[in-house]
Amino acid sequence: MPPTVSLVRCNDYQEAAVHEKIKVALDLIGGIQQFVAPGEKVLLKPNLCIGRPPEKCVNTHPLVIKAIALLVKEAGATPLIGDSPQMGSAHSAADKSGIGDIAQDLGIDIVEFEPVTALNPDGKIFKTFTIGKIVKEVDKVINLPKLKTHALMLLTLAVKNMYGCIPGTRKAQWHVKTDKAGKGYFAQMMLDLNLLVKPALTLVDGVMAMEGMGPGFGDPRHLGLFIAGTDCVAVDRVIAEIVNVKPEHAPILRVAINKEYGISRLEEITIAGAKLQDVIVTDFKLPQKADVLDRIPRGLKKGAKRYLTDQPVINQQICEACGMCLRACPINNIDLENKTVEINQHDCIQCLCCVEICPHGAIDLVPGRLLKLY
Repeated sequence: MPPTVSLVRCNDYQEAAVHEKIKVALDLIGGIQQFVAPGEKVLLKPNLCIGRPPEKCVNTHPLVIKAIALLVKEAGATPLIGDSPQMGSAHSAADKSGIGDIAQDLGIDIVEFEPVTALNPDGKIFKTFTIGKIVKEVDKVINLPKLKTHALMLLTLAVKNMYGCIPGTRKAQWHVKTDKAGKGYFAQMMLDLNLLVKPALTLVDGVMAMEGMGPGFGDPRHLGLFIAGTDCVAVDRVIAEIVNVKPEHAPILRVAINKEYGISRLEEITIAGAKLQDVIVTDFKLPQKADVLDRIPRGLKKGAKRYLTDQPVINQQICEACGMCLRACPINNIDLENKTVEINQHDCIQCLCCVEICPHGAIDLVPGRLLKLY
């Protein structure tokens, strides 16, 4: 059967409305009982990127977590909340984002991701991963991403949210590998990771999305939508259509199409709820219009990279020299001296971990010289 993706309008984060609309979104694809059973342990995997308040639209909204948790409980299952932020603990990020209050009110445990090696026999390229131990211990995983742009991958949606199952600083190791192998390598890794985790259900928080320079410091954008489905690729494909992104421009969707992951053809996806044509936005702001580097022969990429990509540059007027970017950089390429932070542009791999983690929004992306001309 073709996968179904439901689209349900929700104007704002009023608790009763959020609960009602999420239930409708799930009922359109079979209802919560279709995905969890009595007695099961269910991991709720939000986008818990970094501890910031809900109005910044960085993380999945706390009321979305609450609604799903209550529905899981009503189905007789036990919900847990877990993610692995790039830096710091899940407890700390949850407390700063409002998710901690929800967990406390409902008596739900927040779990840290203790690393364990897991075999991935279904993976097309990547046959083993280091992931959070709890991911393999629970009966089901419910994927709860935020609809956001992403400076490196264009969009971060259902597939990308599973990247949080890789514990903490181990994420940075993948960015180092990606510098040599390209975004397609990174995208295929995440698609293979999805085959390992196999989330039973995905619900995307698109009531207030993030556009522009996501995933940490983009601009809030009201879309007023919940998007639900079971095939992460299909969910991402529908959202790409909503925000007017051609699938070949989004690395994850491009690889999914070429390597036949999930269902990526729009005509093979059943849309339930709101009509797709009624929710499309044509002015959604993206972090980049074209990935010029993808058009350069592989042998020339290394030398051309810093001229054809956006370079992270410290905004010294905003920077508070807190040192977070130094700890986030996977190649130790940032220096702090005399309370001044500097990035070594020559060796930068443009993973943009520093941009994502900076708590002050003090790292700008400046186009390389040739990219400006392009």
